[in-house]
Amino acid sequence: MTLLGIVLAAGKGTRFKSETPKVIHKLLGKPMLFYPYNALLSLNPEKVAIIVGHKAELVKEELKNYPKVEFFLQENPKGGTGDAVKKALPLMEKCPQSAVVILNGDSPLITAETLKKAYEKFLKEKLDGLILTTYLEDPTGYGRIVRDKKGNVVRIVEEKDATEEEKKIKEVNGGFYIFKTEPLLEALKELKPSEITGEVYLTDVVEIFANRNLRVDTYIAPKEELLGVNDRVQFAEVEKILLRRKIENLQKEGVTVRLPETVYIEWDVSVGRDTQIEPHVSLKGETKIGENAFIGQGSIIENSQIGDEVKVLPYSYISDSVVERGAVVGPFARIRNGSLLKKSSEIGNFVEVKKSTVGKNTKAKHLTYIGDATIGENTNIGAGTVFANYDGVNKYQTFVGNNVFIGSNSLIIAPRKLEDWSFIAGGSVVNKDVPSKALAISRAPLKILESKNPLLEKKKI
Repeated sequence: MTLLGIVLAAGKGTRFKSETPKVIHKLLGKPMLFYPYNALLSLNPEKVAIIVGHKAELVKEELKNYPKVEFFLQENPKGGTGDAVKKALPLMEKCPQSAVVILNGDSPLITAETLKKAYEKFLKEKLDGLILTTYLEDPTGYGRIVRDKKGNVVRIVEEKDATEEEKKIKEVNGGFYIFKTEPLLEALKELKPSEITGEVYLTDVVEIFANRNLRVDTYIAPKEELLGVNDRVQFAEVEKILLRRKIENLQKEGVTVRLPETVYIEWDVSVGRDTQIEPHVSLKGETKIGENAFIGQGSIIENSQIGDEVKVLPYSYISDSVVERGAVVGPFARIRNGSLLKKSSEIGNFVEVKKSTVGKNTKAKHLTYIGDATIGENTNIGAGTVFANYDGVNKYQTFVGNNVFIGSNSLIIAPRKLEDWSFIAGGSVVNKDVPSKALAISRAPLKILESKNPLLEKKKI
């Protein structure tokens, strides 16, 4: 059977209190709406209709590269869920013999596994409609699932409309549905706005199906998967659950995460087996970490590739860069802007590398700035070295060869070229290219003025 998807994402989200549409606020680095959409993709739908409304252009821009998506606009922000689904009529009318899965864009905890099981039941039992529900000891505030004596679902009643007997029902509506498309199209024609709110409720479809002797049943989903996000408190709770799932998945794949309640790992991050992640680490964006790596406490890595057996020592920050196998970074190092640290290189404490390549086995272990440089293999960069790459107007490149020695507290004024086996004496200002095997030394003469210590002169000592 052909399958269509509809994700409702038109609401204003008043309680969320944001100028940005609620459904594109990021959870673990992905828009909230990504999660129900991604779960829906596991069913291989033909198309996914995204119903947009409030600041629709922002939502469209955020999701523009998502496959199979087609946008439909709900002009009336208070039109209700039934009105929202009606906006996808052009899509459904093209495939009347299909089934349609309807999800909420602000309910990001639904999983592919649950959707698959629900859809399997829908097909196996040849249902006309299926509602994802759960049981709550305290169902206050939720729509109740009302069944007839045979156990068939006949309607969903909201709490404000429920009788005292109906309020005792503990099976509640989760807001996710699967319908056969053809009878849904007919039912949508009968939906009428509420006399109280003016909204058109999708839940009324269930009663219309029952009146036509169409079979509607439920699939009991885990409670947490049906949680929605109405405000920032629920937003934080949902992200905590998503983070727990992410970390548990990594742990099951052989990753050690110490004090996982302190660690933040975004959804697209991948980590190889036997890697250790210390407390208070943040891994963001499309970061990929290899096997047997070590990520030290308090480190932040975003949109970077970290090779096998790399050690990132505590409180280091790596962004938009590549660190190859066996390299060591940190502690307290910063690597950024498309830098490449090659195999077994070492970047130590309080060293910053910006838009540079550091060659195999090259070391810069202390208090150094390397900017816009290409450095060869087996080179040593002493403490306090600065690559002066900026003259106030333009950035310039420095090229350092293999087996170069740069002494402590050297200043390399770009554009410069230091050839293989050159030696820069400590404290030198290098404003000329240095040929292979040459020694470069630049030091002002030291003057010693006897008995001229100005502090002692003031005290007349």
